[in-house]
Amino acid sequence: MKKFLSIILTLFVLFGSIDFVCANTRELDLIGKSAILIDATTGEILYEKNIHDKHYPASTTKIMTAILTLENLDLSEKLVIDEEASFTGGSRIYLLEGEDVTAEEVMYGMMLESANDAAVAFAKNIAGTVEAFAKMMNEKAAELGALNTNFVNPHGLHDEAHVSTAYDLAMIAKYAMKNETFRHFVSTYQYTMEATNLQETRYFYNTNRMLYDNLHTVTVNGQVRGCKYEGVTGIKTGYTSQAGGCLVAGAKRGETELIAVTMASTDMGRFQDCITLLDYGFENYKTVNVLESGKDLGDVPVQRGSVKRVKVILPNEVHATLPAEASNSLLRTEVELFDSVEAPVEQGQKAGIVKLYLGDELIGEYDAVIAEFVDRGGWLSVIGIEDSTEEKIQKVVIYSVVVLLLLLVMYILVKRHQVKVRRIRRQQRQEKYRRLKEQEIARWDDQYWSNRYNRYY
Repeated sequence: MKKFLSIILTLFVLFGSIDFVCANTRELDLIGKSAILIDATTGEILYEKNIHDKHYPASTTKIMTAILTLENLDLSEKLVIDEEASFTGGSRIYLLEGEDVTAEEVMYGMMLESANDAAVAFAKNIAGTVEAFAKMMNEKAAELGALNTNFVNPHGLHDEAHVSTAYDLAMIAKYAMKNETFRHFVSTYQYTMEATNLQETRYFYNTNRMLYDNLHTVTVNGQVRGCKYEGVTGIKTGYTSQAGGCLVAGAKRGETELIAVTMASTDMGRFQDCITLLDYGFENYKTVNVLESGKDLGDVPVQRGSVKRVKVILPNEVHATLPAEASNSLLRTEVELFDSVEAPVEQGQKAGIVKLYLGDELIGEYDAVIAEFVDRGGWLSVIGIEDSTEEKIQKVVIYSVVVLLLLLVMYILVKRHQVKVRRIRRQQRQEKYRRLKEQEIARWDDQYWSNRYNRYY
């Protein structure tokens, strides 16, 4: 009976915890026509409203412009400001043709003041033309998982063909916020641009009221409050008369970081929408760090490798999104490594998977990778002998051959010495024999002449 109750309780907790997979457990009072809330770490959708409907993104476009700039320009680099950039309309920092400015200064202008002339300057310095840069923007957006985005300019000034969705902007923002330099710009409230060769000192202020503004108020769940938001991390506002109010907003509390997007809202409604979304997220969900980056997952055999086995690790942290009240013990992992890998093996090469479960439900799979490069082994690797062992064997063989050669040399020298000694002894015997022979002959001669003498006398 106790076991049965335990199972029922586990199932109750489990199914009560899975609602994070299906967003919108309750309707939120939002002004924007489209909105989304995601876990910035896991990408889990926590709330959605018409997330794939196309709208004009206005200056939230500049998130993508900033990404491409940071990935293609050195911030200390001097920019060429031409006539096209300086005459760009809308919000701007009044860049002048031929003005001596750095990419860093212009980036502050673009991300704080939402300067359209800054965006055009970046586009032309990177791609040569606005059209070529827009192509780069669309390619990058598709790479990041955008499904219904079409950029035609780097700033977001109105164009019927220039559209995106709440979902796409969330995916783009999730990627952008992984870049610490990007995070710095979008979380900066004020910046002073020193005088240039053509203009006096300029002061930039961020258009995102969630960073600082408690004077302007919004109503969230019936409560009037300032726009400044606890834990806000940025990131970008947008507004045109055709697009309405747009905002991509991020905030982090503890280990939980969220990104909210609203489109086709109003000027103040965009802040109200994102505060409503973020409040909902922090009240109902949490991000759990399940496994640390670099965790040792075991090892796998290496065929024809310089070593028999190689370590397998987790390249990135594994996180999960859970309901705020759910127990972390509901999460478990399973590691499935390949039976073997064949050399040469590259560092970072996939060698298995880590499965993440919420109860019995699979909620994520992550690559397990080779920790270090393994070169193809020597000829003995065919029978599973490591290069280190093969090297020892080679040393033993070499030492043995050297010893044998030394013994052979010693044997030859000894033999030569013995031959020399025998030759000398033989020569000595021959010399002794010769002397004895001569003595014998001399004695016989003496006896012969002595006998002859005696015979006559």
